[in-house]
Amino acid sequence: MDTNARKNRSGKAMEMLLAPEMQRLSKKYKFNVLQQKNFKNIEKIHPNIKIPNELKDRKFDFVFIKNKKCVNIEVNYYAGSGSKPQEIVDSYINRMHELKDAGWEFIWITDGDGWLTGKNQIHKAFEKQDYVLNINFVRKGVLEAIIKNIFI
Repeated sequence: MDTNARKNRSGKAMEMLLAPEMQRLSKKYKFNVLQQKNFKNIEKIHPNIKIPNELKDRKFDFVFIKNKKCVNIEVNYYAGSGSKPQEIVDSYINRMHELKDAGWEFIWITDGDGWLTGKNQIHKAFEKQDYVLNINFVRKGVLEAIIKNIFI
C-alpha cells in the first residue's frame, strides 16, 4: 500500500478496515456515525452542533454524534516515509485544538511502516494529542474504552 502509488489508496483501505468497528461501536453505545462527509453537512442533520468555521469545508473520515457530544476520528496508513506524515501531524494537532474549542473530541488512528522513519513526528503527536492509536490498539479495545468514556 504505497502512499505515493495512488492518491489516498491506503487511507481508503484504513477506512474500510475500521468501518465495521465504527458501526459495531455505534450500535453498542447508541450514537450516530457519519463517514466521509464535509463538516458543514453535520449542521444540516444536527443544527445544534457547533462546527468550527475553519473546518466547515473540510472532510472527515468518521464523526460520532450522541446528543451534543461529538468525536471526529481520522484514519490513515503510511507505508513509506516522506513529507506527508510530517504535515499531517501538525494538521491534526491544529484540528484537535479547533475541535476541542467547540466541545468536540478528536481521535487519530494511524499505522504503517512509514512511521519507523518518522519517529520524531509520531512522538510529537503522542505528546500533543489526546488520542493517537494504531490498528493494534483498536483491536485490543482501546478505541472502545475511549468511546465508552466519552459517551457514558
